[in-house]
Amino acid sequence: MTNRERFKAAMHFEPTDYPCHVEWGFWHETYLRWKDEGLPSEVTEPTFFGLSEGIDLFRYFGIVKFGYLPIEKYYIPPFEYEILDETDDWRIERTSLGVIQKVSKRSPTLPQFLDYPIKSRKDYEAFRERLNSNINIRYPKNWDEIAKSLREQSDTLVVVHIDGFFGYPREIMGLENFLLTFYDDPNLIREIINDRVEFYKTLYEKAIRDTQPDCAFIWEDMCYKKGPLLSPALVREFLLPAYKELTGYFRDMGVVDIVVDSDGNTLELIPLWLEGGITGHLPFEVKAGMDIVKIGELFPNLRILGGINKHKLELGLEEIDEEVDRVLPRMSKRGGYIVALDHWVHPEIPLKNYEYFVEKIRKYKDK
Repeated sequence: MTNRERFKAAMHFEPTDYPCHVEWGFWHETYLRWKDEGLPSEVTEPTFFGLSEGIDLFRYFGIVKFGYLPIEKYYIPPFEYEILDETDDWRIERTSLGVIQKVSKRSPTLPQFLDYPIKSRKDYEAFRERLNSNINIRYPKNWDEIAKSLREQSDTLVVVHIDGFFGYPREIMGLENFLLTFYDDPNLIREIINDRVEFYKTLYEKAIRDTQPDCAFIWEDMCYKKGPLLSPALVREFLLPAYKELTGYFRDMGVVDIVVDSDGNTLELIPLWLEGGITGHLPFEVKAGMDIVKIGELFPNLRILGGINKHKLELGLEEIDEEVDRVLPRMSKRGGYIVALDHWVHPEIPLKNYEYFVEKIRKYKDK
């Protein structure tokens, strides 16, 4: 089976030759560590939009990769990148999204967000034209060539990647201001969400027809360790109608596997996502209490991606064996399961441990 065939079979509770294994990312610092630990020089860091050339980390390990459609989803024209302040240890910059952030030069992966371009209805109206869905300016000029290559490849999934109806407003407004606006100006929240539904439907129609995607991926990140950052009641009122409309659109276009991504403890939101037409979820962070064996019993139709405790891979081979054996026999028997760590592959994991983990998955046989 190819990676794409294995993924589709697993997502539809069908047998595979061995467990489907996907990761949604490797931190830059992980790649640097592994280069020091003997990763072959020809192996490159992966790109996620379009198709990578050569051997990236996904191809090197033979695992499934999400390949996102290379279409611009944010501001056109973008904000001009600018360094506002800088020392030997950090810099303060304005990004192409208009976000002002403080970035550590020693560890640039997780910046500190300081300010956002949209704080009020006035700001949203001012920047609204930059958020239009004109495909003539949002598709790359060589789109036909890209679409053909995406259709024909076999080792990378073709994925419609969108920022969801929590994730997107948070990206343009900042978390605190976004949450307060539910009370200060709820109609603005409705307007932003409704605008985005129409934006996605217009923007992706051509792309879906041209590439026949394997799945849709909705990024939300709307929970923390103890539960949702937004109450289920507000999710039902403000977000659920948008989920239903968008997932209905995807199904009408032939995209039937729709996965939502949120860190933290998402248990209270899973029923709402399922009601909204979402079929799968990731990454099921173990430290947030997300036990996929139990969750799989609670929601037998949910496609589950992830749930392997990433921190176990920091330790020894015995701990890796214990973690895989905790999850895989029961989830393999259940079906609808894709193996993955419960977040990106982080730099505390030694290369030899990750290699052992990959090989253990590949050689797994149902007992």
